[in-house]
Amino acid sequence: MSRRPRRLHRLHPTCFTLALGLALSATPLTAQAGRHPAAYDLGPGALALQGYDPVAYFEEGGGRATRGSTSFQLEHGGVVYRFASDAHRQAFAAQPEHFEPAFGGWCARAMSEDERVHADPLAFRIGEGRLLVFADADDLAFDGDWVPHEHQLLQRADAAWLAFSAEAGRPAPAGSWRAVEGYNLSGNGLALEGYDPVSYFPEGGGKPLRGQPGIEQRHRGVLYRFADERHRELFRANPERFEPQHGGWCSYAMGKTGEKVEVDPEAFRLTDGQLHLFYVSWLNDTRKSWDEDTAALERAADANWARLEAAHAAAAPPGDTKTQTDGQP
Repeated sequence: MSRRPRRLHRLHPTCFTLALGLALSATPLTAQAGRHPAAYDLGPGALALQGYDPVAYFEEGGGRATRGSTSFQLEHGGVVYRFASDAHRQAFAAQPEHFEPAFGGWCARAMSEDERVHADPLAFRIGEGRLLVFADADDLAFDGDWVPHEHQLLQRADAAWLAFSAEAGRPAPAGSWRAVEGYNLSGNGLALEGYDPVSYFPEGGGKPLRGQPGIEQRHRGVLYRFADERHRELFRANPERFEPQHGGWCSYAMGKTGEKVEVDPEAFRLTDGQLHLFYVSWLNDTRKSWDEDTAALERAADANWARLEAAHAAAAPPGDTKTQTDGQP
């Protein structure tokens, strides 16, 4: 049996006891619990489920874990979800409470034990009509203990989630502060060494172009430059679509070792509609290694970057509101 991941947070026993009483009472839990996205297990840009489509897990969406696309994205209550199709996005918009993962996307088994453990979006179960994700499919989801006692375990998890969500305080919507100290930035918080993020995408020409110092946009503490005004307007309309993944560091290195490695801004791949950058030298082009095992490396890179970003946020609480303000410098 695999070892359970490190516990991230545990509530005071009094908070948990009070919440358990509420969860077992006749009042529906969803009516009592305020929505606090600050408590959710989210990646960069407040992204849930590491970009997997929440509708796809259910029978009406195919019943299997499927990556969403940046082309089909929706923000609900400060949490960003991606979908494999516009039909899935519309289904979610009509009934988000049905499709959202339970317990803010944290591991359901760990939550039942009043612990917060990151979940693997590939380890899931639909239990009592709810999307449950787990840290490890073998250890936490299907070890022969969860299913026979699912109702009782869900009651305990509901209680822990109610208390933890309330403890988290006010919501932290997408577009709020983020710790940019860990990002790959040059002077004044400039990303991509001044290259235009939109230029990498088909609508921007599909070829890296240098941005102009007079055409700039700051988004959540990161400064971007653009080749023309049209590109800046495209970015403003959907910045999460165009921002580079993994803080602008080499995606291959982030997936392979979890390290922050410099990149050549002209060495890139568009994977699942997302911009990935890579280290290139005379003897080593990491794009070749990325191409050999893209799916596994992408999952690992997303998880490693989420941990790094969380560590930076914990080490550097928000304070410099000037550099975090969106808009032109």
